[in-house]
Amino acid sequence: MRDASDRPARQGFTCACCGRFVVTAVDGLFANPAVGSPRRFCDPACRQAAYRRRRAGAPENTAPQRTGGRNRHLTTTDNKEAPGPATNHN
Repeated sequence: MRDASDRPARQGFTCACCGRFVVTAVDGLFANPAVGSPRRFCDPACRQAAYRRRRAGAPENTAPQRTGGRNRHLTTTDNKEAPGPATNHN
């Protein structure tokens, strides 16, 4: 039969990019030793998204991008159309 007592206390952090809570320690079960600087992101994808935002000069609270590929732009541009094809005339 399962113990109906309170759940063990959980320690962790909130991802700076997506806001997800990441558990780093649970009382009585496991503890993540504090080696190095504390984590800020839940996974490499969130870290890379924050890097792209900083590189583009976008604010840190910019919403995460849900699409990628050719249309991945963090800054707005005046020209909404793609450039025409390059032609080489000899």
